[in-house]
Amino acid sequence: MENSRTLVFAVLVLCLLSPVAFAGPVITNGSFEAVQITSSGEGVYNPADIPGWTQTGSMGDGLLWNINYNICCNSNSGVPNAHAGDGDQFVTLGGGFDAIGSEAWSQVITGLTVGDSYNIDFMMASEGQTATQQMTVAMTTGSSTGPEDFTSLVSPGTNPFFWANWGSEQYKFLATDTSATLQFSVTNQQYDVGLDAVSIAPAGTSPVPEPSSLLFLGSSMLVLGLGRTVRRRFLS
Repeated sequence: MENSRTLVFAVLVLCLLSPVAFAGPVITNGSFEAVQITSSGEGVYNPADIPGWTQTGSMGDGLLWNINYNICCNSNSGVPNAHAGDGDQFVTLGGGFDAIGSEAWSQVITGLTVGDSYNIDFMMASEGQTATQQMTVAMTTGSSTGPEDFTSLVSPGTNPFFWANWGSEQYKFLATDTSATLQFSVTNQQYDVGLDAVSIAPAGTSPVPEPSSLLFLGSSMLVLGLGRTVRRRFLS
């Protein structure tokens, strides 16, 4: 009888530690660091260098940017140097210097629970030729939530103060399917707006414990249960 109880307990612990427990929606390559630009101009116009995302529309002055290789200047005293929202790289949307363009970045998110709400966190920045720029966030499939417009923080100056003021934003949506398409877009916009640090999390819930924490908890429970079994047998 005790052997059966111990076996059941062990199975429950293994279920707790199973990778299935950690399954949930994630953003692939949300900080755009998967493929690193290593020299000036490399990979800027190649969509394959941004895995996980689909780009449509204008390419502006480029797609993928690295603050170490593709951005110059910003050396004026008292003005922050160019940087990314997270890491060294980010993508842009817009028509660039010489044109007015419409552009979108999108990604299909899976592992959603129908009826649950989720937060999309991201960062955006004006390139600097204009004080602020706008971006629209929408779920084009899998949600009943409408699009929302976001405005970047005010740039600390104009040319050449590129990408110097990143702001954190959040878009909340309700899932109506187990998968949904997330889209960031601009319409008829000159110059570019930067996008970085895209992530997703359930809205209004506590953070999921790290796998290492659950492993420690499960192991402790298993050892405790086995210890009790051995103690009972010793005393019987």
